[in-house]
Amino acid sequence: MNLQPVRLVLLIIDGPKQGENEFVEFASIDEAIAYGRDIRGDRRYQLDGIEDSKGKLLIGYDHLNELCSTPEPLPQRKYG
Repeated sequence: MNLQPVRLVLLIIDGPKQGENEFVEFASIDEAIAYGRDIRGDRRYQLDGIEDSKGKLLIGYDHLNELCSTPEPLPQRKYG
């Protein structure tokens, strides 16, 4: 499921399009979450969810914001 095209749904909360949704497309859920981490706290947008290309909700508001508020995990070091 992580390797399918998805849309990050953003609610515009400032400016002339306030209250409308904006969609940003990504190749995977992981990429959408990484972008969400980058823009989380931006005063223009609220992270609203992640949908598949047909508009089916894959990750809702609460879970998305939880994922985007946690730091990205550090890569595991392998000792050999």
